[in-house]
Amino acid sequence: MTNKTQKQLIDDYLKQPPDPALGKEDSFWANVTPVGREFGSKDYERLMAHDNLVHTAMTSPNPVSLALRVFLDDERATPEGWVRVYWPNEAIDLLKTNAVVEISLDHDLGDDQRGTGYDVVLWIEETVALHGFKPPKMSVHSANSSAREKMEAGIEAINRLVNNKPFD
Repeated sequence: MTNKTQKQLIDDYLKQPPDPALGKEDSFWANVTPVGREFGSKDYERLMAHDNLVHTAMTSPNPVSLALRVFLDDERATPEGWVRVYWPNEAIDLLKTNAVVEISLDHDLGDDQRGTGYDVVLWIEETVALHGFKPPKMSVHSANSSAREKMEAGIEAINRLVNNKPFD
C-alpha cells in the first residue's frame, strides 16, 4: 500500500459517488479521518484537558492569577509545576488566554508540518508588535543549536519591542 497525502485521499474520495442517503457533503464528512479530538483518539483525553484549561483561563476574571508555566516539547519529561503541550498551536492557545507567565520552548517537535517552537516565537513577536501583547518570560531548551540561536534572537527582538529599544 502506498502512502498518500491528505490531499490525494480527499481527491480520491471526491471522485467516488456520494452515499445517496447522506448527500455528497455529509458523505464526505462521515468518512474524514479523525484528527485528534474525536472520542476514542489516543490524544482525546489530553486534548480535552487542554481545551478545559484554555476555557478555564479564558473565563477567569484574572487569568494571570493562574500563573501557567508552559513546556513545549515532544520528548522530554515535563518539569514539575509546568503544563505540557506538544504542538505550537496548543502553546499559542494558552498564550492567547493571558494566563501564561513563563514558557519554555523546544524547536524540533517531530513533525515540522505541524510547526516548531520557532513558530511560537514568531507568533509572540507579531502579537507584541501589532497588538501590544505582554509576553511571558521565555526560554529555549532545544538541543538543536542553530535553531536555539534563531529562537533566542527572536526572543531578544521581542524584548526590545517590549522595552521600546532600537535594534542594532
